[in-house]
Amino acid sequence: MKALLSEIKTLEVLDHPNVIKYLGFERSLNGHLKLFLEYMPRGSMHDHLRKHGKFDHDMVRFFTKQVVEGLEYLHSRDIIHRDIKSSNILLDDSGICKISDFGIAKRSKEIYDHHASFTGGQGSGFWMAPEAFSEGYNAKIDIWSLGCLVLEMWSGRRPWAPLEIYAVMFKFSTDRQPPPVSDGVILNEIEDNFRRQCFGGLPADRPTAAELRKHAFLNLNPGWTFPGFGGPE
Repeated sequence: MKALLSEIKTLEVLDHPNVIKYLGFERSLNGHLKLFLEYMPRGSMHDHLRKHGKFDHDMVRFFTKQVVEGLEYLHSRDIIHRDIKSSNILLDDSGICKISDFGIAKRSKEIYDHHASFTGGQGSGFWMAPEAFSEGYNAKIDIWSLGCLVLEMWSGRRPWAPLEIYAVMFKFSTDRQPPPVSDGVILNEIEDNFRRQCFGGLPADRPTAAELRKHAFLNLNPGWTFPGFGGPE
């Protein structure tokens, strides 16, 4: 209940095309709390990747641009999401995607400063930045998770597959290496540069969301339009 009330407090002040819209809540007599959000008919990006496989590279660029713009807005409102991954990105029929699930989001002033008190491994392990496991961190953890999300879209698989989380934590403790690009995924120079920027080993090595929004990777190819999802879910 505490987490849900915290999520409501975060959501009720947000208004952006790429952030899920909060509509209200209802508390029943038996103590249950119902949270009402806008309807996204295509469900989560995770569901779509699981059913239909990886996205083509133009589609990845299209969705990534929207998520970056949503993150830029959240960070401008002093909110660290802390759990960016495909299951927390919701889709509609027109290709609009929205960041959802603010249950562990964190508010902070000076959002890109180092916050030593932010510890405890909040988030989903395979998408988490190295510093989020043990030391203080800042909003740059969302940039690392964004890189993991992009890898998901390129490959159709979670980051670090098929490793277990303890093997990933060991890699972080030794050299902070990023999740590898899956076999069969071929990146051009601009795509690979975007990936490497997201996965700077230290937070200072990663751009802010506002800086990342200007990256050439997010420039859609002229004449490209969203082709749809290829049938009903």
